[in-house]
Amino acid sequence: MSTADPNARDIFAITGLPPEVLAVGMAKYSRSAASIKETLAELTEEKSAEFHEKWVLGYGDASVADMAVVALACENVSMLASKAIEDHRLASYQEKSTRYQSFERKPAADGSVPPRRYFRPVPVMASAHARAFTETCEKMFDAYVDLSQTMVEYYRQTYPKPDDVTDKMYAAKLKARSLDIARYLLPTATLTNLGWISSARGLRRAIFKMKQHDLDEVRTIARELEAAATNPAHNPHAQEIEALLTAADPAARPFAEGIKAKLNLQYKGAPTLIKYTDPTPYKKDLRRRMHQVAATVLGDLHILADEPRVTFHEASHPEIDLATTLLYDATNFSFGQIRRVVEDLPVMARADIIAAGTADRGQFDVVGRPYEVGGLIFDTLMDYGAFRDLQRHRMCTQLNQPLTSLHGFEEPPESMGMELAGGLDIFETIIQKAGGLYRAMEIDLPHEASYVLPMATRKRTLFIMNPRELTHMVELRSKSGGHMSYREVVRDMLEQVRTVYPHLVQHIRLAPIDFQADFYKR
Repeated sequence: MSTADPNARDIFAITGLPPEVLAVGMAKYSRSAASIKETLAELTEEKSAEFHEKWVLGYGDASVADMAVVALACENVSMLASKAIEDHRLASYQEKSTRYQSFERKPAADGSVPPRRYFRPVPVMASAHARAFTETCEKMFDAYVDLSQTMVEYYRQTYPKPDDVTDKMYAAKLKARSLDIARYLLPTATLTNLGWISSARGLRRAIFKMKQHDLDEVRTIARELEAAATNPAHNPHAQEIEALLTAADPAARPFAEGIKAKLNLQYKGAPTLIKYTDPTPYKKDLRRRMHQVAATVLGDLHILADEPRVTFHEASHPEIDLATTLLYDATNFSFGQIRRVVEDLPVMARADIIAAGTADRGQFDVVGRPYEVGGLIFDTLMDYGAFRDLQRHRMCTQLNQPLTSLHGFEEPPESMGMELAGGLDIFETIIQKAGGLYRAMEIDLPHEASYVLPMATRKRTLFIMNPRELTHMVELRSKSGGHMSYREVVRDMLEQVRTVYPHLVQHIRLAPIDFQADFYKR
């Protein structure tokens, strides 16, 4: 008889289980008086699947799927697709850095030169634009290499190595700063890698959303994610352990086989949880419906020239803001332009816009981000590279308009140095070439044309946040280690709020932005 105190505290970590078995063990805490150690000892993958079929699929208890965590790797996806992959809140991502990793191709061990790493969309390669697309992307990578090398030499002459900095560290600083400039010329077709850790519930929602994307690449990735999460996962130790067990003495073979069965080296991700990911009629028709409404309501608007990178808007009447955000998603106009039109509409006309946002909504369809109205509203127009960094603040409400050349291109904040170094001609030449091809392609391929746009392209995104998230974003992204582009964006956010609500943001610590003083801090 055990003498252990049944009320003694016991806190411990758990490992070595398939995600779905662990999810069931956690879920049974609310349905059993037993310890999780007892529960897990009795569970198998088959029993876990039965549990999920009953509670998750039968009774709709989706919170169980939060307990199954799946780790994924997405390799050789375009930067354009990576932003669609990462547009989900309940997950953690790590993507290949444009600062610490050069996208210049390196010769193989045998001296051969590999092809440039950029995505070649099937619709583009099957079109009359195929040759122009590949030629332009090649020139963009050539310009990327030329500009990075030009800036390294310029910085070497402008910022001599301090005595307390090692040669290796100095070279790394020069490279990082030059890549900060050169990245503006990378096409969004550039291939990247990213790691993704998510609950099965979050992954299911992500796949559901990605299957409705305009780009075929993203829809294809969604199907591949579904397969990856439901088939045996990569286990880096599997082959090594398999070899050790296979080499066991013949007399010990039954013992080795028992160990191998218990180890279960080929766990599946979450096969019974990643279900019901196909688009519903509501989600498929919503975008088309809102485009039609926007064309009717906003037909007289046009894109404004020379708009600021950040425009702060105070929250207005909730119904006005909701109708505005619903239309924002379906246009390329600024939040302010749209809201002024909506404010002048009759009450019932605004009601019709809101009604269009939920027409044909099924039992399991959830409303989208436009319904997260209220808070501090920032309409941003920043270069795509800065957007890629600030998108990581996924606790904000983010409404993304599609990438287009309509808003022009952003020069790097350090453009004066780029001009002195002789790199401005490289920059302007490739920007003009990419912009010209985009305009030619968008007539035939309105979605795939975005692959040729460089990261210097200005992109419009609406950020809605509370003061806590503003504090986090400003204090983190204004630090000297950050890219100058997004440091200036968050500074503008803070200063615009300060002019209206000085006491609301008096606690926020903004790091001073000084390019020269910060050169060795990044």
